[in-house]
Amino acid sequence: MNPLLHSMLEHGAYTVLSDFEQQTEITALARELIIDAVSSLQGERAASAVRKNGLETLHLHLPASQIGALRDRVMVQLRPRLLGFACAVGRGLLGIEEEFFVDDYTILRVNYPYEAALNADHSSENPGIGRVDPNTRNQSSSTQRRDPVYAPKEYHRHTPPASWAHGPHKDTWTGHSRDGINLWWAISRVSKENSMIFYPGTFKKSYEVDPRSLYLAQGFPLPAPRKMALHEGEMLIFNPELLHATHLNTTPHTRIALSARINPRQPRFNPNCFYAREFWHSSTDLEAGRTDAIRQFARAEHFEASEKVPAEQPAERRNLLTLKAELTRNGQDCRLDLSHIPESAERILVLTPQGQRVLLLRSDPHWQAVQEVCPHLDISLADGHFDGKNIHCPAHGVSFRTNDGKSACKLLKLQTWKTTEEDGWLHLIA
Repeated sequence: MNPLLHSMLEHGAYTVLSDFEQQTEITALARELIIDAVSSLQGERAASAVRKNGLETLHLHLPASQIGALRDRVMVQLRPRLLGFACAVGRGLLGIEEEFFVDDYTILRVNYPYEAALNADHSSENPGIGRVDPNTRNQSSSTQRRDPVYAPKEYHRHTPPASWAHGPHKDTWTGHSRDGINLWWAISRVSKENSMIFYPGTFKKSYEVDPRSLYLAQGFPLPAPRKMALHEGEMLIFNPELLHATHLNTTPHTRIALSARINPRQPRFNPNCFYAREFWHSSTDLEAGRTDAIRQFARAEHFEASEKVPAEQPAERRNLLTLKAELTRNGQDCRLDLSHIPESAERILVLTPQGQRVLLLRSDPHWQAVQEVCPHLDISLADGHFDGKNIHCPAHGVSFRTNDGKSACKLLKLQTWKTTEEDGWLHLIA
């Protein structure tokens, strides 16, 4: 087996591709198709502005409610090239010698700045919605399954879909195939604050899945996030069984990426997910130019056999000490008895008499105190990585300074408390 493919399948490795055949050409084509779509939807003046100032300004010239129409126009022309490119990567870069498969589900990911997306119409599309062949759409609609528990709108607190971002997940949790290799292609520049996030050390570890979102359940502490900045045209190639997520776009720039998926074997699906991506293109057909030839791997007939699923080690669960604080004499601040805090404790959940939930973080030799939930979607920060100065939200990677609670987005700020130690007490001062 090709060494790169082996390291991806067996060890969760990833790489960045910069100059593979036709990569620059297709990046330029995608850019022009997007600008042409802007011209059709908003006129030549808007298109000229995007051409002059870059795709990062798309949100200034195209309402979020029209992203779906833009995708329709772009992907109908771009999909054949994207499928062919994915096939070339599988054969040429990953060295797959036998027949392999390319997912029919391809995505043009358009993530507007969070502040702009939050003001979008609720009819706007989720950035993670893809496009398929019309024949696939007709067949899949007849077999589409619904799950009574799955509730992405609730997870996203009923915010406009244009503002949504993927929480930490492995792709087999969400209906994708085992042994997949994902291609994630930056069509505009990607910075750390609107990037793909990887969580090193999570490959071949088992986690609990929240059935309401199909993302990681709360209660699992995460390692330091790896936020993958990319130049325009660069491509991430990775095994999506490494825990990964979308960084909430806290920049003032639109982020645009393409994604596709390769499977070196016949697709197999996780029976615990209520749906599956069943429609694929064979490398044999794509290499012969038959981009309209589609094969269906029916979910019920292609479940992964339990004995063939890679062995996983149980991931560490959160063990968070919870303490109740008492009011000080001024009736506003509160305090904790230091004798109740073990020397080994690194973070503590404090319940105040006023009903607040405060996260204490040890930053030697002192403690820092912030509100326990992220203001984005009320996800607990207790599972997030703390580097001594910043706490990273475990859901979408937003980094908050613990001294003042600020993030890169002015809409997202944590309440903080000053901490002092005196006479055996830890005081929390609002």
